Amino acid sequence: MTLFWFIKYIEDVFFKHSCLMCSCTIKEQPKLCEICLLDLPKLSLPKKGVNLLLRPDINRLFKKVKFDSLFAALWYQEPNSIWLSKLKFNNKIYFRHVLIQIIQSQINIASKHENWIWPDMIIIMPLHTRRFSMRGFNQVEQVWREALLTLPGFDRSLLTEEVLKRTKYTKAQTNLNAKQRHKNISSAFTVKGDVNGKVIAIVDDVITTGTTINEVSDCLKAAGANHVLAWATCLTPLQK
Repeated sequence: MTLFWFIKYIEDVFFKHSCLMCSCTIKEQPKLCEICLLDLPKLSLPKKGVNLLLRPDINRLFKKVKFDSLFAALWYQEPNSIWLSKLKFNNKIYFRHVLIQIIQSQINIASKHENWIWPDMIIIMPLHTRRFSMRGFNQVEQVWREALLTLPGFDRSLLTEEVLKRTKYTKAQTNLNAKQRHKNISSAFTVKGDVNGKVIAIVDDVITTGTTINEVSDCLKAAGANHVLAWATCLTPLQK
């Protein structure tokens, strides 16, 4: 264990165990109490299935959709946006616990639906090696890997690490317009493994315009993937 991760582990162990919303004492790492987890606004599934693209308010977020299905847990708004931001940009690793808790809660609901599909492969959105060196960790992996691996009965062989590579260093998409986002992310990914005929879930933390997910979907389908599912922690709502 590196010094960085040892320090983060100590932070996890000794961080005050209280609900992140109401501050009541809880026994586990920083999470939500059962009442706050229930009350937290989460993305509800459409009436006809588990694909959030079937919700008109969500479908209109995207001008183009190259992926086949969408699952996400939350809107990107407070307090969720604060937890994600502190994890991603401030190295507050312990905030992963509450995000894991919420994701698992939503997956448990969705997976009970008859239209839920477990893919052949699950790929966590990779970082470019330069970005990884600067940040020290992949925030998507920190949350989603543990969220999936600790689900009862989850098949850990579904998680695949080496199939998709980010071979082009890109600017952060946050402050770019739609045209700039597309140019920035174009040709950023390369498929390194066999995806022919596979159903693949690509996992990210926040989906805003869908530009990055669309690029990955194009890349995977060009390599032979049959169906691409987009999974995310949060969706960014339309700006009013």
